[in-house]
Order: sequence, then C-alpha cells, then structure tokens
Amino acid sequence: MTGSWLVNQLLPLPRPEYAKQTEALLTDLFWRSRGSSLNGDNATEGYFDDLARAQVPAGHDPRRLVARKTHGGSPKALETYSIALGTPLAGLIDRVPPGLNPMSVVLDSLLAPRARGDKSLACVPITPDVVSLQTLHGMVNKDSPANQARAIEVVGWLGGSSGEGHVASTLLNLLRTEPPGDALNRLMANTLQAMARHVWDELGTGVEHWRAWPAIGPILPVVGPAHPLATARFTPFRWFWTKWSNLCDPANNWRNALPARRFTDWSLCLLRTGLAFAYLWEAEFFRLLHRAAIESRQNSSEAAAAVSAVTSFIQDGARLASIEPVNVPPSEKNAWPALEALLMQGNKARQALEDALADQPQDLDLSTVQAGTLPARLATWIGEFSTQGAAALEVRLEPEANTAKNTREFVRYLLIPRTSDDDTADQADFYYLARSNQRNFWFEPGPEWLVVVCSLLAGRPRGHCTLGELVDDLASLGIRNERSVLVRLLEEAGLSTDSPDADNALVIRSAF
Repeated sequence: MTGSWLVNQLLPLPRPEYAKQTEALLTDLFWRSRGSSLNGDNATEGYFDDLARAQVPAGHDPRRLVARKTHGGSPKALETYSIALGTPLAGLIDRVPPGLNPMSVVLDSLLAPRARGDKSLACVPITPDVVSLQTLHGMVNKDSPANQARAIEVVGWLGGSSGEGHVASTLLNLLRTEPPGDALNRLMANTLQAMARHVWDELGTGVEHWRAWPAIGPILPVVGPAHPLATARFTPFRWFWTKWSNLCDPANNWRNALPARRFTDWSLCLLRTGLAFAYLWEAEFFRLLHRAAIESRQNSSEAAAAVSAVTSFIQDGARLASIEPVNVPPSEKNAWPALEALLMQGNKARQALEDALADQPQDLDLSTVQAGTLPARLATWIGEFSTQGAAALEVRLEPEANTAKNTREFVRYLLIPRTSDDDTADQADFYYLARSNQRNFWFEPGPEWLVVVCSLLAGRPRGHCTLGELVDDLASLGIRNERSVLVRLLEEAGLSTDSPDADNALVIRSAF
C-alpha cells in the first residue's frame, strides 16, 4: 500500500468526485459498502460484481444502471425504468383498472428532481431495493468513479463507528424491520422488492448460476480498535456519526415518526453535510500540520504557536464557516474564495508531507495512542519530524489552477441546492447549507437543514435541546455563529417559541 501513516491510518479519506444527484450517496452506500449484503463479505462475491455478467443489449455497460435517460443520455447507460414497468403484481394487487400500470405510478413517485445538465434521472432510495434501478457508475457515466461508499464509511469510523461497514449496517439494520405505518406503506415496500427482483432477474436472463435478488440486510463490521480521532469532540466526523446513530437507532423512533421519503431526505442531509465538512477539516488539518513542521524545522519564533494550533484544532475545533445575517449582501459574505484556497492549500500540504515522508519515513504508531492523547503525540511527532524528516519538505504551498479540482467541486455542490431547469423541481431541495449565484457563495441554511440538525440534537420525536447545545453542535462541524443569527433562524423555522432573553438556555423543540 502506498502512502504514509498520515493518509493510510490517521486520515484515510479517499479522493472524492462529485455526482450531481445527491441520491448517489445512498445508492453507492447500499451497493458497495462492506456493511451491505449487496457487497457481500470476504467469503462471497458482491452483487455489484455480478452485473459484469449481466445479459444486456450490445453497446451497454451492465454496471451503468440509470433509472431513466433524458435527452442526450449516454448510449452505454442501461435504463431500468422500462424493465421495472414489466414487474408482475398479481400477487400484490387483485384488480387493476384497464390502461393503468401501477408500476408507472410507483416509479414516477420515486423520481428525484433533475440536476441541471444531467443526462439521466435518479430515484430516491426510500428502501434499499430501489438501488436495483441505478448504480453510481451509471449516474456519473464512468467506469471507475470514486468510491463514495468508502468515503462515507471512513467518515463514520473517524467519528466513532466500529469500522468500515458500520454506517451502512446501522441504517440497514433499521430498514430491515417491518415498514412503519399502515398497510399502504407495507404494500409499497413489497411492491419495490418485487420490482427489484424482476429487474434483477431480467438483467440475469441467460446467465448460468445467476443469484436471486436478496433481502438486503446489514453485515456487521468486525469490531476493531477505535480510531484516535473518535474521542475528539469538535470534529465533523464525530458530528456525523452521532447524528447518524441517533437517526438509525430504533429506540428513538425516527423511522416511525417520519414519512419514508423524508426519512431518506434526512439521511441524505447528514451525508451531504458530514462529507463536505470532513474534507474541509482534512484540508485545514494538513495546512496547519505543514506550517507547524516548517516553523519547527526553521526553529522560528512562531514554532510553538504553530504546533499549538495543530493540537488546539483537534481538541477545540476551528472556524471553517459562519452563517451571516440574511440582510448582509452576498458580495460581503462571499465565502468561496477562502474555502477554495483552503482546499487547494490543504491538498498541496498533504502532498508535500507525503513526499517528505517518502524520502525520510517518520512514523507514528497510532495503535499506541490512548484515548485523548493524540494532540500530545502529534506535537511530539512534529518535533521529531522537523529534526529528522522534514529537510525535504516543500516550504511554500503554491497551488495550480487544477489543484484539488474534484474535491472543490465535491464540497461546493454538496453544500448548495441542486440546480434544475424545472423551477418547481428545484424547490424540492430544502436541505442545503449554502447558496450561490454567478459571483458569490455564502452560508444560508435551507428551510429544512436546521430542522434536521435540531431535531436529531433533541434526540427523539417531541424532544428538545437548548441553544447552548446547538452552538456546541455546530462548532463540531466548524460553524461558529453569533447568537442573534441562530435565534432568528430558529424562530423562522418555528423551532423555538421560548423567550430570546433565555440566552443559551433557550429551548429548541424537535420538529416532529
């Protein structure tokens, strides 16, 4: 394995690529996470690999599944919508009016808003069976797209999960239980499973030993040692895993309290926010680590402060973003130049440190790092590295135009609302954290983003939290805000009816 302990053990985040449809995050998690039975375990071949053997029309790539093509769609992509329409429903529906195909109604209800410029439509995976209609490879039209499932699992592990696969298995463990609500919800779940079996069988027509579509369930990860960062309170990794665990805990009853599509939207909101800030946090960490190594090597007067900045960043977090008052013009709160520079400099710092460690390895055995001692151990390592391994470390970080281009696009488009040529569809994305126009990018939560954050912070439906807890929660992400801005956002979202004079004890109530 290439790379040092820094990128293989401490921060093993894979390099990302952005897929315009946010549904791609859950789609890839269900298909390729080690925590999903679709990907199998060490003893079995994953179902995604079976697609390579699928019998599809000549010219199509069987791994590039898309729900529906639009004008100009790739000839390699295989549309599954027409296959799904042929799902036999005799065992589920007794009588069907002439001229009506119930599957078309079901499928149309699952279609997600179209992202501008995309050549296909995505489906919202309200159950795992929906991913039989699409793969990440089809949604981005590439042979080998970045593994988003692994990126998600790494973020969870850095935040406290048991290991790779725990994010997917936690969600699947909840979803495999009886669908909540009335008979209509159960009928929908059964219909989608019948659809998935039909699509899968059609793809495998003529293939010897083609396996049946499974009842998708969790594969629990092998519990290993906790990652040293997992105990750090103010990181986006900890923020994501805490929220995800809350949402997926059956005892909290969120699945019963939320409609199926809203539950899926909440999970996508956590994935979007957690991933975006994970890569911002990573960039700031490498930038600070690089500076500390350079200052220590030069034995400058700033060396102690630079090392302290690294340890403080892990212990106390940092300000990566802020939400400004709505009446401040976008031109005065444009945050993208600073975020873009951070991602570019962080990428260059990461590469510079990797190059220096390749010339002169200076390892830190993370297995010996006890809970809460990572900042101190890093400070010691910086001192050792600066005297033994940092001689070849590049001093100046001079990004080029294409530096971290994929990461910049990944972060930017996860944060802003999905753009569409259909104004009505465009309004369906309420879970963004930032907005942009042709010139500016600024943080301004969508109408549902704060609902998700505050409700999960409250713990359970009809629960409550306080403004002080929300301030700390946002600080875990790296968002630092004036109290008055948060109070106004809470009042506009209808999450607080308490007196603003309550200060940080102001009560915030769950939206459900």
